[in-house]
Amino acid sequence: MGFKIKPLLPIVLPIIITLVVSNYLQYEVMSNQIEFTTWLSHFGSYIILIYIVLQAITIIIAPIGGFFLTLTMIILFGETYAFIIGYLVSTPIYLINFYLARRYGRPLVLKILGQSSVEKLDHLVKDAGILILIMTRVLQSPNFDYLSYGWGLTKIPFKTFVLINFIAGIPGTFISYLIFSQFDNLFFGLLAFYISTGILAGLAIYLTHILKKHNQF
Repeated sequence: MGFKIKPLLPIVLPIIITLVVSNYLQYEVMSNQIEFTTWLSHFGSYIILIYIVLQAITIIIAPIGGFFLTLTMIILFGETYAFIIGYLVSTPIYLINFYLARRYGRPLVLKILGQSSVEKLDHLVKDAGILILIMTRVLQSPNFDYLSYGWGLTKIPFKTFVLINFIAGIPGTFISYLIFSQFDNLFFGLLAFYISTGILAGLAIYLTHILKKHNQF
């Protein structure tokens, strides 16, 4: 039986288009900071509403990536307010991801994230408990759109996830803010952010391995 592409187009095509648009917008924000800020300022108070909708889309469809939205908010409101708003908006949306994974299970998560990403999540969250949940929320806040799906596939109670998601998200967001705020130039701030995200992800994976090995999770 040959592999049929047509049935997958309604799922794959929108994701591909959104990925391209996302990367383009991020490039535009970086290259035309003043012009982009001026354009967005015309929306007035509706900027926050637009941000919430777009951020929800990029978190629920995790492969899209929405850091260009954070850059936009930094340009418009400054680093402090941008990260506070980001925390207040993204944290409740992670609950949606958790619920979707818990309600519809692995088949839906595979469709959204892909086989490779789900396998990586399995390595982190399989048979894991509260301590590892706290650690991943603090150290991997930038990747928690993926992780919130992974935790939805575990036996962690929803109430426990809600509590840790909101509380541990505070130091997680603060770490991201500290890293980014060390640089006046957005490009270098973004570069440092990506590098530190990789380092913290590696640290989280290493600590998860150690905790599981000694059954301290």
